[in-house]
Amino acid sequence: MERVALSFWVVILVGIAWRLVRFGLNFDVTGDESGILLSVIERGYGALLHPLGYFNVSPPLFLWLTKFIDSTFPNEWATRLFPFVCGLAALAVFGLVCWETLTGTARWLAWAILSISYVPIEEGTRVKGYAIDLLVAAVMLWLALRWLLHGRNSCYLVWLGVCAPVFVWLSYTTIFMVGAIAAVLTGWLVNACISKKDADPSRKTEWKNVGAALGFMALAGLSAIALYEINIRAGIAASSTNGLSDGWKRGYAPSEWWGIPLWLLTVHTGRGFAWPAGENHYGSSLTFALWCIGAAVYWRRGNRWVWFLLMGPQALGLLAGFLHKYPYLQNPRLCMYLGPGICIFAAAGAQWLIEKMAEEKRQRFYRGVALVLTIWALAGIGREVARRYREYTGPSIRGTLLEASQRLGKDGCFVVLNDPKISGVFTYYLDQRVPQRIWSRGQLPQSIAPDARLALVVVTIKTSTFDSNALVRDFQQRWGKPLKLEWQQTAHEVLLDNQDAVAISVFAPNL
Repeated sequence: MERVALSFWVVILVGIAWRLVRFGLNFDVTGDESGILLSVIERGYGALLHPLGYFNVSPPLFLWLTKFIDSTFPNEWATRLFPFVCGLAALAVFGLVCWETLTGTARWLAWAILSISYVPIEEGTRVKGYAIDLLVAAVMLWLALRWLLHGRNSCYLVWLGVCAPVFVWLSYTTIFMVGAIAAVLTGWLVNACISKKDADPSRKTEWKNVGAALGFMALAGLSAIALYEINIRAGIAASSTNGLSDGWKRGYAPSEWWGIPLWLLTVHTGRGFAWPAGENHYGSSLTFALWCIGAAVYWRRGNRWVWFLLMGPQALGLLAGFLHKYPYLQNPRLCMYLGPGICIFAAAGAQWLIEKMAEEKRQRFYRGVALVLTIWALAGIGREVARRYREYTGPSIRGTLLEASQRLGKDGCFVVLNDPKISGVFTYYLDQRVPQRIWSRGQLPQSIAPDARLALVVVTIKTSTFDSNALVRDFQQRWGKPLKLEWQQTAHEVLLDNQDAVAISVFAPNL
């Protein structure tokens, strides 16, 4: 057993190393990240309560924290540090959850699965709040489990009452965890009233729990209502006009009843169950099968209050999908709060199958599983390094802008010949990394030195129809002064399959 535990420890440590490597590689910001960063740069704290631009939506407290960090340390390293720390903390807290909910090797297996699941690793190194969703879910789950399994100590409910109102403003999906915990607490309260054998021996202790449970539900509920009125209501209204709601439709149940069974099968075997890996078109079928077995086994063998606690967020998420309020299992990053329950039940299912083997074969099989997971994680690290190299040689938008800036010199200026906001990544780096003056939409520069260099820029996306050469020729004609091409390069947003491209040409006066 010690060798098996050591094997899974290796998996977990490699998962931590994967996070550190990805954070250290310092990838260019993606379109989603640039939208968040541009929003916090352009707006004050109060304005961040209103619907965001750049096709983004994020909880207010996360935006406020990001704005404070960016204002204090304006660079990608700093703004990514908070999600990164939250991702590591979520992994640590989930280890505690595994020890509360599982026995034997299933504890190590569940912890290992989450530690090398790609989406939590990726989101823990981006300026987005999804890693925070996972941490919030793990913390709330652990506090509820401590109350359920360790003498019904009311202090854990007090902590839930303190944390939940804050978590609601930090993570939208907190509401699913609050709902699941509230349902379990309500069930316990009803059961305690009608069944003396389940009541606490001390009447005083029982009433402490009742008061703490009601306080938790009231504070969390009031905080959620305030958030909805101040922030979410307007965001939902805006999503129907800015295109965000269209991207969530795959996570909504079909209106026709006959399409529901296929939809349920599709979402439960698609990317939403990509723990540790998976894809749409039934690519996560193995995880889903193990999850089904584990849920059934846990119902028969485990604490049913814990079963309801683990299954509650998923049931509420499914209900939200039927009501078209929140996408259900469309993408693991949108449903990060479901990760702990999926990993726990999948590990319980795998343990039940492996325990049918003879003892010697069982130990070898566990070590084999740990080896496969380790190889997967090491391959993931190699892939990250290869992607960063491809981004570096791609070349990237950040690197190209920096090189163009160096070639221009302090007296030069950038002239963007079309709308720079076509690409959020380009707009962010142009605002943050370029010290020279900037002229947008082909404006003719004013008051520059006669021998100053110009960087002519054309921003495009895959669906654009701009003729870059025609825009450059038109500007040269209007500029009316002879220019000599010194350097030219086209940059790409490598991490999003070269979706955005930026052509930069540095011209010197032809004196």
